[in-house]
Order: sequence, then C-alpha cells, then structure tokens
Amino acid sequence: MLRRAASVFPFVLATLAAPLCAQFPSLEQATRVYDCTAGADATWPAMLDALAAKDVVFLGETHVDDVTHQVEQRVLQELLRRRQGRVVLSMEMFERDVQGVVDDYLAGRIDEATFRAKARPWQNYDEAFRPLIEIAKAAKIPVVAANFPSPLRRVFGMGGGAAALAKLSPEQRALIPAEIFPASDAYWERVDRAVRGHMGGGGGGTAEERLYDTQNLWDNSMGDAVAQALVQHPDRLVLHIAGGFHVAWHDGTVAQFVRRAPGRSCAVVSVLGASELHLARPERDRAQADWLVYSRTLARNFHDGNHAVEVPAELRYRLELPTQGENWPLLVLLPDRTTRTEDAVATWLAQVGEQAAVVVVEAPFPELQPDLALGGRYAFGDGYRADYSRVASGLTAIVEYVTRRCGADAKRVVIAGAGDGGAVVLWASLYGEWLAADYVAIEPNDLKRLGMEALPDLQPVAKSLQLLAADPEDTRLQKVVADYGKVGLTTTIAALHTTDVAAEIGARLGLPASPAVAGDAVRSLQLVVDTARAREWQQLQVASLRRRGVAAVALAPGAAAGTGETMLLTVGGDGPWPAKSFASGAGIPLAGGPFGGTTIVVLPKGTSEADKLVWFEHEQKKVLKRRSMFANIAVACAEGEPSLATVLTKLKGMGRSRALIVPAAFCVDAATMQALRAAAGDAGDGMDLAWLPGLGAELATAAEHGR
Repeated sequence: MLRRAASVFPFVLATLAAPLCAQFPSLEQATRVYDCTAGADATWPAMLDALAAKDVVFLGETHVDDVTHQVEQRVLQELLRRRQGRVVLSMEMFERDVQGVVDDYLAGRIDEATFRAKARPWQNYDEAFRPLIEIAKAAKIPVVAANFPSPLRRVFGMGGGAAALAKLSPEQRALIPAEIFPASDAYWERVDRAVRGHMGGGGGGTAEERLYDTQNLWDNSMGDAVAQALVQHPDRLVLHIAGGFHVAWHDGTVAQFVRRAPGRSCAVVSVLGASELHLARPERDRAQADWLVYSRTLARNFHDGNHAVEVPAELRYRLELPTQGENWPLLVLLPDRTTRTEDAVATWLAQVGEQAAVVVVEAPFPELQPDLALGGRYAFGDGYRADYSRVASGLTAIVEYVTRRCGADAKRVVIAGAGDGGAVVLWASLYGEWLAADYVAIEPNDLKRLGMEALPDLQPVAKSLQLLAADPEDTRLQKVVADYGKVGLTTTIAALHTTDVAAEIGARLGLPASPAVAGDAVRSLQLVVDTARAREWQQLQVASLRRRGVAAVALAPGAAAGTGETMLLTVGGDGPWPAKSFASGAGIPLAGGPFGGTTIVVLPKGTSEADKLVWFEHEQKKVLKRRSMFANIAVACAEGEPSLATVLTKLKGMGRSRALIVPAAFCVDAATMQALRAAAGDAGDGMDLAWLPGLGAELATAAEHGR
C-alpha cells in the first residue's frame, strides 16, 4: 500500500489560486525577475509575454526549493493562458519508459495510485511536481516523460559504449534518441567542477566513455524529447522543466535540442535560490540564461529524510574598535572550535592594538570542550552546506555593517580562521558572492567534505587565499591550491612553524611590522602544563607583554631558557601570581549573566596551608565585590574540605543559581577538569554551572587593563 508523506494540494487549482499563508510572501514578493538581454530587472508579465512567443521554454530549477516550484506552476498556468491551452509540458522527472503510464493517467484510464506505483515519481513528487501534473491533466495537455530510462542507464553504466548500444532490443532502442551527440568541452569542464571529489561522477575518460556517460545520455534524451514534441505538436509551445545544470549557459539539454531543431526559437529561464533578494548578483549570472528568476529560499521539500524552512537567526560577534582615528583596516576572525571567543578577542587586541578594528565571530553551535571550556562549531552534521553558507552570508553582513557604521575601511579587510574557522574561510572565499577580501585559513578542518563540493562556474570575488599549515605538503591542501587556482582564486600555502601568523595577517591588513624580539632583556614564559589551551593562554600573555613594551617569548615545558628572565606560568607559592596578588579581585574571572553569580575558586591538591588561608581571606572579604556589586566568590578544595560539592550545596541553600568553577592554576588539563566535575556529583543539579580550566586568560586581561 502506498502511503503519501503528506496530503498536499488536494484541490490543486483552488490551492494555487489561493493566497499563501500570512507568514509567507506572495510569489512577486518572493522573487526577482531579471532580463539578461536587456541587462535590467523586469516584471513577471514582461517575462511571461516574451516566453509565450517562443517555441520552447527551458526552465532550470533547484529540485527541492518551494518557491522554485511555485515559479514553475505560475509559468505553466500563464503560458496556458497566453497560448490558449496550446502547451506541452516536458519533464526531467519522468523517464521515457513510463510515457504510457503518464498518458494513461492524464487520460483517466488509470487512477492516481496506479500511476504513482508505476511511474517511479521522485521522493518529493507530492510537494514539487504533482501540482504540475494536475494542472496539465485539468488543461488536457500532453506531458512528455523526457529523461533517459534508468534501466538502460544501468546497461551503459556497466561500460561497452557503442557495443552496449548495439545489443539493445528494438523495444529498448526505441526508448533512446536515434543518435547520441557529444557534449562540448566547456560542458564537461562544468561537469568536472560539479563532481569534484566524487567517485564515479560524470567527466573524465575517453571520448566514447563521455559520449555514453549518464550526464550526456540525460541531455541527449531530454533535448531529443523536446525536439520530437515540437514535431508531434507543431502549433504548441513546449515547456521543459529540468535541473538548472542541464540548461544553464544554453548548454547541455538546450544544446542537444538546438542541434536537433535548428531554427526553432527557445528561451532559457534559470531559477536561482537566494537567502535574500538584495543579495542576488544578476550582473555576474546573466550569461547563464535569457531570464533569471531569483527565488527566496523560504522552504525546502522532502530531501534526505526531512523537510526544512528558513528562519531568522543571529550570527553574533564581538567588535573592538580603536579609540582614535577612523578608516582602520578590519580583521574578522573565526576561531577554532576549542578556542573561547573571549580569548580570541584578547589575543588579537594584543596583536593589532589600536591599529585595526577587530571582529571575532561566535560559533553558532556552542560545544563544551573536554576541559569544560566553551567552544563551538560553525557547521554541524549533514547540514554543513547550509551552515557554512549562512556563516559566509553573515560575514558579508558583518563587514557591511562595520564598514558602513563603525568607520572601518571596506578596502582593507582580512577574513581569517583557524581549524573549524579555517573551513569557513575556505567555503566563504570560494562561494561568497560579495565579500572581496583577503582570506587566511590556518590549519583548516573538514577538508574531505569541502574537497567534494562543486567548484563555481564564475571566478570567486575573493582577492586572495593564504593557507598556513603544519604540513604544507598535505595532499588535501595541495588539492585546495590546485582546485581554487582552476577558478581563478590566487591561493598560496606556507608552513605554519616558519610563519609569524600575527605578522602575516598584519601585513595583509597593511599594518607596520612589529620590531623583532631579541636581546638579553627577553622574558621567557614557560608552561608547566602543556595543553592546547595552556599554549593559547601562554601566547596571550606573550602578546599582552609585548603590547606593553616588554620583549617576551613562549617557552615549552622543559625547554632551555635564554639569557633573560624566565617566568614560570604558575599560580600560588612564589610564582608570578602569588595568592595575595588576588586581593583586589583582579585576575579572578567573573561568573556570567546579567545579574552576576558566584566564582568558585578550587584550590588544587598540594596547595600550601599558607595559600589556603589567603584564599579564604579573599572569600571572607568578598574581593570580587570590588569589581561588580553582583559578583561573589567562594573557595573550595580539590582535596579536603570544603569540597566542591559542599560549596555547591551551600550556595543552593542560599538561593544562588549561577556559578563559574575555576581552579586556582594558570591552566589545568582536561582530566583534572573532568575530575572536578565528577567531584561535584549532583550537588549542582538545578544550577547554571560554567567551567574554566584556569586563570591564565583572565590574568592576561587583567594586566592588559591595569587591574
């Protein structure tokens, strides 16, 4: 028994004539029509009048876009009206071997259930293509099942070419064009770009293999079907609906039709999705078609097991502007998933100071890291295409706002990202349509999936792309350089360990080079715990010192120091941050939230009794009140009492609901933080708890601001 996914369009003609739901715009509001010949926007009636004068209209669609399907329905209805019903509908979505089934349904010889069982409709038939069939049935017009039959595609897919063709039975041979013509080299170049990274896709191979490639068989079959429809119905207009790739640039199916029906007039309409109509680029797209219809991507049909609608969403970012001057260069940074937004802001403020505007983008998918610090992703799961596209679009909007409203220079913009943020940089530099900036990707992630995405037909607007990698010879990165070069994007790659990232980005921003760090006065900052987070905070300390005029370098644990001072990055004891140095509250991070909260400082195992007394004195004196009237401090011990669980229980009893838990150390590892969470048990249930693996970032920020 067939079960339909949803009861859609039960009364097709009535539904199509009725207004859409209040929250969706009308078709005129949801689309923008552009006349490619005139090079100007046009009206729906002007386009429809022009199309009605043609012998054939090729309409290229996005298969699962809802507004696109409304466009198709409108075009079919209006062509029927303008041509007094003398129209033939031709469709990629049905194959030649089911033509009899289509004819029987239109004539009423079989019911819809039988039609659906035999015609092999696409998964989203109900929402996307059923309305077209029902309009055709009501108007009593022919529908051409134009595509190459899938059973025969499998025959040619096994190889053999002309030999396989010769073995077909007469019945099978009648289902395909009398002659198969080759596609142009330009078309195969487009195919190769579209199937980049995919196994078994079109393109490649010998001339005969390409001749019988599925892509070429589809285009030959559809072009031939349209030409035959004109022969059988000489007084009618043929509207052929197919995927946009098949008809764009007047190639593919269109070229195969033209060679079979020379002298017959045709027009190509490309329906292109756009998140917002003002973002459309007709001056870039106009060579693709005779008419462009930009459609807002409001809703998606059934695809990959689900439906989707577009909803408003924020892309949050932190903005720091120099206190003097204007027309500064602009750095837009997308940190890696493990990097806290606050740390990225502090690091780059220390790097570029008062010389540039700094934007740090907050990842839209927050994610707790193994050390319990909050990071985030820019894309998640199988929705990465939409996720990356949304962030790329957001970058354009951010740059537009900051350059228009805040005084940054639109001609000096660098988009930089590390790790997951580097993947966004790769995506935005290739597919962004507006943001003519310099891009820097530092150890970008997601290279496998990105390497399988189609290359654009048009040259990207990015000025340049710089890759920085630990292994510049990585074949995946080398493929990025080669592929991006194919579409005209200047791409270079350099070794990360020999590149000063801050200097590289500063140079692209047009900033003067910083003086070299050398001499006996250099201060070496040495880590005790070597983790990625600790190294980030170490670099933040180095940058902060350099900004204040102190020559400083980072030193790994156990590495031999230079001739200058060595500063061991420890908290407590006789280190650079003894317990008493926190008496003003500086260096202790505050719990978040509009009304503050309690920072629970956890004293690590091995803390001296003297240091414990000092920390409990800080708690008694409520030192964080000096920084905020809403801030509180509590002290717990990783060993002994009061334990973390005891402190949490006490806070809950006092009605406190928000707490930040941080060890009194420069930075601890993930195992230590996980042990702390285990020690808390269920004492914090019902509370809003945040975690931070040390004081390192706050200490640098406090020093930067003189706290």
